[in-house]
Amino acid sequence: MSESRMNVFEIVLLVVGIGAAILGFQLINQAYKVESGQISWLMIIAIFNWLALLVLFILLSLMVDISKKELNEIKTLIYLIADMRKKK
Repeated sequence: MSESRMNVFEIVLLVVGIGAAILGFQLINQAYKVESGQISWLMIIAIFNWLALLVLFILLSLMVDISKKELNEIKTLIYLIADMRKKK
């Protein structure tokens, strides 16, 4: 009854999340090198925003997974209720 297949949305979410992680790290690293190794307020803001974006991708992935599990549980409950009605 449980399906563990990935749909298109999850694949796109994975690719975009990995891309954002790698590209964000590279851009922040380049900005750090340009500023000759000094951390400025803009650098702190950029790092915070990048980490917040990664957290949002992780939360979105968790929400998709939870909603799939809830959908499977609802389907199971519907089948159980239908079987109980047939027995009466």
